[in-house]
Amino acid sequence: MNLEEALSLDKSYVLGCLPHRDEIVVERAKGTRIFDSAGNEYIDLFAGIAVNNVGHCHPKVTAAIKEQVDRYMHVSNYYYNDILPRLAKKIAGVAPKGLSKTFFSNSGTEAIDGAVKLAKKYAYVKGRNGMVLISLQGSFHGRLSLALSLTGQRKIKEKLGHYACYPGILYAPAPYHYRYGNGLSQDEFGNACAEEMEDLVDNYAAGDIAAVVLEPILCEGGMIVPPDTYLPRVQSLCKTRNILLVVDEVQTGIARSGKMFASELWNLEPDEMAFAKAIGGGLPIGGFMSTDEVASSFEQGDHFSTFGGNPVCCAAALAVLNVVEEEGLVERARSLGEYTMKELRIMAEKNELIGDVRGRGLLIGMELVKDKASKEPAAKEAAKVREEMRRRGYLIGVGGLFRNVIRLEPPLIMTEDELDGALDALGGVINSLAS
Repeated sequence: MNLEEALSLDKSYVLGCLPHRDEIVVERAKGTRIFDSAGNEYIDLFAGIAVNNVGHCHPKVTAAIKEQVDRYMHVSNYYYNDILPRLAKKIAGVAPKGLSKTFFSNSGTEAIDGAVKLAKKYAYVKGRNGMVLISLQGSFHGRLSLALSLTGQRKIKEKLGHYACYPGILYAPAPYHYRYGNGLSQDEFGNACAEEMEDLVDNYAAGDIAAVVLEPILCEGGMIVPPDTYLPRVQSLCKTRNILLVVDEVQTGIARSGKMFASELWNLEPDEMAFAKAIGGGLPIGGFMSTDEVASSFEQGDHFSTFGGNPVCCAAALAVLNVVEEEGLVERARSLGEYTMKELRIMAEKNELIGDVRGRGLLIGMELVKDKASKEPAAKEAAKVREEMRRRGYLIGVGGLFRNVIRLEPPLIMTEDELDGALDALGGVINSLAS
């Protein structure tokens, strides 16, 4: 199908609510490459929004899918099956300390919704009402009612009325040092943000707090990496106030950050964790985990999903986790990420358009500004970088609170030569815009 045919069908039959899309029609993908219907080849630096961490159509993942399809594809959760509990055991073995019980969903949004439901039930079991949830300004947790309500970004919630206003949600300041540090050091700013959350909890929350829900790294918000002092202080606050800490690892999980889960970067021990995206290798699967104590508050029949934990998706997820281990992708993400960040920071020193470079592992953001003094967001320039990189054969993402952050989240199997070529192309594009 050519581009003209695809655009015509899309306009006629597809609900027009998706964000801007690049005008390419994907025909096939393999490893780090995407091929379109016009015969063009692209190196993928976005990995399906951090989904294809082990690459497109990894042979061990596709083999596992085919094997499971030949056995059975769906039986519903009214029966046990022989693949879901194996995946649950596997993920418990690599999750942050203390997380042991898993419910599998179809997406990250569902995972967040279920995690909040469990937190609310836990509060009730403990004799509290669990009326309040704390989220972060600039956060992103999904696009359906509760998850959208938790999301601390007006631009994707406006004009939706009560649909995006789940009651009892308060937003703590984002630990966004580059834009809001006001002269404080990273450590000082991290402590200040944690203290503002403490003030919110102690003096402004109108009722009992069920959970603090946060991303260890704010991805859609612009790859915002919190200062090292921030998350440990938040965890301590939650423990002393008997509030559950729920981490959203939907985008940061499965080796992306240079750890299996980004919570490990700060030695967090969350009470619950949501995951999705990369775990399925391209198939739709997510889930939420909790400690034994929190899990025990759910009773039989409290939660259910027709397709959650689909056997084919579970087979893919098992294969993904095995590939991550066998190919050393946690360490590979860390080392390639450090190299990439070093090269981008050298690039930033020579270019007024690059205000900040930040990230962990192969989860990297480069914030573009009109000038470094004012930090005025350069959203149009970011869009041009994305377009020109596509012309040169590279697919990147653009996001952030002001849509001015270049997002680099390539497959973790990317070679050094591919990465060097991408960095050379990116440097050339940005230099051409700055001149």
